[in-house]
Amino acid sequence: MPPKKGKRINLNIDAVVKARGFYADNKTLVWRVATILVALFFIFYIAFQFYITGIDKVKTVTVTEQTVNNSIFTQGFFIREEQYIENSATGTVVPVAEDGRKVSNGNTVAIAFGSDDDAATYTRLKNLRSELVSYGKLRAVSPSSAIDTKTMDSQISASISELMDGVLAGELDTLNDSFTHIRDNIIKKQLLLGKEVKFDEIITGLQKEITRLENEKISYSEIVADGSGYYINNVDGYEDIYDYSHVKDITAENAIKLLSCDPKPVPGNIMGKLVTGFKWYIICALDIEQISNLTVGRNITVDFPYAATNMLGAKVAAVNVSGAEKAAVVLECTVMDEELANMRLEDIELIFDTVKGFKIPSEAVREEDGVKGVYILRSSLVSFKKINIVWADEEYVLSADPVQPDTSKMTDAEKEAALAALSKNQIRQYDQIIVKGKNLYDGKTIA
Repeated sequence: MPPKKGKRINLNIDAVVKARGFYADNKTLVWRVATILVALFFIFYIAFQFYITGIDKVKTVTVTEQTVNNSIFTQGFFIREEQYIENSATGTVVPVAEDGRKVSNGNTVAIAFGSDDDAATYTRLKNLRSELVSYGKLRAVSPSSAIDTKTMDSQISASISELMDGVLAGELDTLNDSFTHIRDNIIKKQLLLGKEVKFDEIITGLQKEITRLENEKISYSEIVADGSGYYINNVDGYEDIYDYSHVKDITAENAIKLLSCDPKPVPGNIMGKLVTGFKWYIICALDIEQISNLTVGRNITVDFPYAATNMLGAKVAAVNVSGAEKAAVVLECTVMDEELANMRLEDIELIFDTVKGFKIPSEAVREEDGVKGVYILRSSLVSFKKINIVWADEEYVLSADPVQPDTSKMTDAEKEAALAALSKNQIRQYDQIIVKGKNLYDGKTIA
């Protein structure tokens, strides 16, 4: 097929010659006209940009609900009624009472062995007896259990996670229990899948080993508690750093010293302590402007942002102002567990109350006729809504629902109208709050 021919263009040579001649004769005029046209173009462009800038533009954010704590972050020093447990025996000491648990006068809290071998034999014997009980319970598990394999896999994974958490946290004393949980859950899954586990052989072997160790002569002596309280198997040298009986009288100066003091040397024959007092205390040194919410007798909540323990209820026992800048605050507590019994100097958060409201950027808050509020954009209509600020910082405020009007003396019609007006004049979840805009007013339409 022959190539397709394009459209032929006939060039008018005379027109081109005339145009070139006109340009040559009027070169200055052409340049002036071109310059004027370019200048007019830039003037038009700049004017158009000013016009665009002058058009009403607004920037909005979406309203969300948020809860914050009305609180203070500070440091607290823990003071308890504590007494050392002395060890008069010599040898290797192994605690037998669980750390952080309550013991009574005369209870055995530790055993002193004549040698490391005796201590190892005792510990081995204790673990074997525990295994014997565990295997006895496992033998009683029915292979037709209603628990499915997915549930067992989940339990095994949880046990492994528990083991890893103990390793990462350095809690080596908990690793044996974690290994036991993993082993028991794996055996349960084997039973569930119908696999044979030779419990009789395992149990017989454990009994023989226990009998052999029981026949060995172990040299030991028991260390008993000489009072009642919570047993703690370690000491830190702060046990008698401040007189427990006068803790409510502590001054701001002494509280400041307490928060930075060094521990006292611990005698070599100490192997633990008892926390004997039912009540214990947290000492804080606060600025004067921070104590307005701390009145004696008030109940507050103490949180530990950097410790793995639950929030704690406390009562303000004393607020001692001894200068123009600082005050000593004494918090009284009654709950005790292993974590709390081992704490001494901690970063804490004193929570007075919890505030809930709509989160509003501070830049969006405006004041119209003495009333604080915000402009919101619904569809294309701007509306001014009152806000009830219940919490604020430099970046945003929280606005709660407005105070309900007193309708006790209103007629039903007046009450209905008042409540309708109240509902209409408040912001709602997911409203679009205007944080940037010009010439805003209630009822304005944004194109």
